[in-house]
Amino acid sequence: MTLQRARRRRCAAICISTAMCVLIPASAVAAASAVERTARWGHYRDRNFGLEFDFPAHIFSLKSAAEGREGVTFSTADGRARIRVFGMPNEANDTPARYLRRIARPDEGRFTYVRTTSRFFVASGTRDGMIFYRRCNFSRDKRLSCLQLDYPQSEKRAWDRIVTRVSLSLHASDDR
Repeated sequence: MTLQRARRRRCAAICISTAMCVLIPASAVAAASAVERTARWGHYRDRNFGLEFDFPAHIFSLKSAAEGREGVTFSTADGRARIRVFGMPNEANDTPARYLRRIARPDEGRFTYVRTTSRFFVASGTRDGMIFYRRCNFSRDKRLSCLQLDYPQSEKRAWDRIVTRVSLSLHASDDR
């Protein structure tokens, strides 16, 4: 990389950081810069629920994982964000659209984004100043692999790339 090109990249990064400071709360800037600086990712595999996914280890530690009968929940140290993952058999042989209709609870939040395909659905929305993002994958062997991320609405930009990577990495594991 040439010296001039390196300077332009550094300047662009400074301008982006400055713009973020104006538009996003300090906690979000800290989270975003942590992602860019020390993006350490872990990989979680749960044999009980038959699923696996990548998670941002610099934000959620494995120590924060709390197992329950309905899945595993990772929380940030300050409790402001969480990832809940769970898997189950698709005993009703639901399609993604039908399952989403069945579990949707309008009183629990308002959907602002929904996408369904024959293999998965994504539904995202807001509730009490928080964004919730849920994805469920439907495997050929009639299993569901689902996750839900909850994080502050004021930190949306800082979480966008994290949500994308976690969501796209979710899949059923073969070693059940």
